[in-house]
Amino acid sequence: ERTAQRTGIPTDCFVKSTFEIIEFEKADSVEGFLRTEIPDDHMKTVEIDSVKKILTVHHNPYYLTASSIKKHLESTAIKSSLLSDGGADGMWALSQMSEPVEEILEQHRAIVRWNIILSGICWMLSMLSYIGGKWIYLKYVGLLSVAFGLPPIALKAYRTLRRLHFDVNCMMLFATVGAVALQEFTEAAAVTFLFSISEALESIATSRARNALSAIVQLRPDRASVINPITKQIVVLPASAVPIGTLVSVKTGDKVPCDGCVVEGQSTVDESSLTGESIPVKKGPGSMVSGGTTNNGATQLVVQTTATADQSAVAKLIRLVEEAQTNRSETEKLVDRFAAVYTPIVLLAALCMCTIPWAFGNEKGRAWVMTGLITIVIACPCALIISTPVTYVAALAAAAQRGIVIKGGAYLEAMGSVKEIAFDKTGTLTEGVFALLHFESVSSRSRKEVLEYLTLMESPASHPLSHAIIKGAANEQVKIPKDLSLQNHTLLPGEGIAADIDGKKVHVGNIRLFKRLGYYDELSKTNRDTVEEWAQSGGTVGLISIEGEGITGMFSVTDKVRDESKFVVAALKERGISIKMLTGDLTPAALCIGKQIGLSSEDVKSQLLPEDKVEFIANAVQVNKNQKRWWKSTRNVMMVGDGVNDAPALALADVSVAMGEGAALAMEASDVTLMDSNLEKLVYMTQLGRRVIRTIVENVIFSLVTKAIVMGFAFAGRASLWAAIVSDVGAMLLVTLNGMKLLPSSRKVRENDLLVSPVREENCEHVV
Repeated sequence: ERTAQRTGIPTDCFVKSTFEIIEFEKADSVEGFLRTEIPDDHMKTVEIDSVKKILTVHHNPYYLTASSIKKHLESTAIKSSLLSDGGADGMWALSQMSEPVEEILEQHRAIVRWNIILSGICWMLSMLSYIGGKWIYLKYVGLLSVAFGLPPIALKAYRTLRRLHFDVNCMMLFATVGAVALQEFTEAAAVTFLFSISEALESIATSRARNALSAIVQLRPDRASVINPITKQIVVLPASAVPIGTLVSVKTGDKVPCDGCVVEGQSTVDESSLTGESIPVKKGPGSMVSGGTTNNGATQLVVQTTATADQSAVAKLIRLVEEAQTNRSETEKLVDRFAAVYTPIVLLAALCMCTIPWAFGNEKGRAWVMTGLITIVIACPCALIISTPVTYVAALAAAAQRGIVIKGGAYLEAMGSVKEIAFDKTGTLTEGVFALLHFESVSSRSRKEVLEYLTLMESPASHPLSHAIIKGAANEQVKIPKDLSLQNHTLLPGEGIAADIDGKKVHVGNIRLFKRLGYYDELSKTNRDTVEEWAQSGGTVGLISIEGEGITGMFSVTDKVRDESKFVVAALKERGISIKMLTGDLTPAALCIGKQIGLSSEDVKSQLLPEDKVEFIANAVQVNKNQKRWWKSTRNVMMVGDGVNDAPALALADVSVAMGEGAALAMEASDVTLMDSNLEKLVYMTQLGRRVIRTIVENVIFSLVTKAIVMGFAFAGRASLWAAIVSDVGAMLLVTLNGMKLLPSSRKVRENDLLVSPVREENCEHVV
């Protein structure tokens, strides 16, 4: 029962399996025999059809399979053949479990309705009235165009006015009614049709970007093939019901239901849905896999889950994308505030044009009413309002397709103004995969004994350095000791860890910790020189001390610099961005890493505690704020990190970027997440941010200039109502298409215009 709870499989389900009894003369003893051999909670009923020679058994598939029943029959020399297996497909558990209601994806499939098509045909016929003569009567066909196209607009306007609001539908309704009142039926038809068709055209233009974001939800796995720990058969469960530690089968073409560790099988996994990388990643025993990725190799993988479905990488991605669509930037809010002021002023002016001139005669009144109606159309802020969000949607979708999750338009803009980037070292500029390079015992204790103390101290820790020490000790056949008692294990931020082992206080950490404790100066000069030599070579140096004995051992671990780090640093510098590296390592080790990636000594900040990183970021942000002037471009500070200790600094930066392979807290605190931790995407992000800013400026200026030009023609008496609506619709479509250019074609996404790293294999410790 406890095992079932750990796997999420229900234990109270019963299925029906049928067998054909070949030697029926012994059939009368079948039920009694099965009742004797099989417990009652494993089998509910046994039915025998003496005419058809069919045996029907209702059994619990969690404990008892149809093949097991057949074996029981064969043990009594009753020959039978299996006709139907009620638990064969593994779907039996779903009938007893409530599957989560799937989120209905909003697929934007814009269509042009029949009434709009008829409205357009009638409008074009009414345009023939401009020929004159007998054709002039075709202007009345414009009324049919209005009749077909106006009702949906009028209904929307009515709903808006009931809420005491005023929107573009109200403007178009008043413009159409005014044109009809002036008997300008062709003009009224133009307003009705062109405005109606503009909504469909806008939806068509933006549907690809919105669908790209909506389709992210499809990454969520629906079901999981759980391996029954008793029968070893596959049981299909909702992915949301699979607990941590469960073994699941991932066949070729199946999605991985939850984050986990491969325990059996060798295959390749397509991670492009999460990371944007089209190259499959090799996976084998010990490799980590993410929920939502697909096994596209030829071999089944058996995965032990390390997270539930709602805690998996794909669930985080979906939450971040959903959050991104609700976050609005300052520019977007500014445009909305401007439209909220601009529109009423223009409408008031139009109202004055439509009323006051009548006091100076009918001819002037008619002329100014037409100008007023044109002004109402021009006052429509559609192009202005849509200019910003359509750009954000396209850019967010483009980034998500490449495995970059940005939490909103505000951060898109902020990325375009980044002038300084601070990188954490471990796990960001380096891979965070350590190896124990040196270890020396500096006390009367044996090397093995000190290593045992060290592995015991590191066993509860989650830092990559801890795994390297344990693995290095294992290579010397040193295991975590079972005869020593570990208590009060405590993390010392920026220094190391402390604990009590058999009543003695033990410390493991960096030189800063042991200088504070007063132990470091007790080391011999030879040992201190060795520590300095290790640090000079780029290693991360650590020490271990035991209460009453001082420092008993010293060690050095190395971390490989990411292949792309040097290229990324150089590319960002070319774009005028200042680069800084923040690390808690000793200065010699930090300078060694900095030199490898092209940073000067001034750009490397070493021996920093977490609060020092926070102070550095806070000062950089404040300096830029103090230097900010309205005529100068914004200078934003970006922080890139992956660890728990990076979260406070990430929260303070103007833009924060977390590595997807890093700590969950860092991802929550960041504004941007690189799902595959590929630093090359930072170059793309800064370029995308600048393109977003440029596109928004282009759209806003174009929208305002277009309206100003049409307004000038209107006051000069050179504009018509249909020309005004054409210019408004045209401007809206042009700014939409201009924003949509940020969304790459599906071919470019498949080819991935980023420089990608070679196929890599990710290892993890086996989870038991």
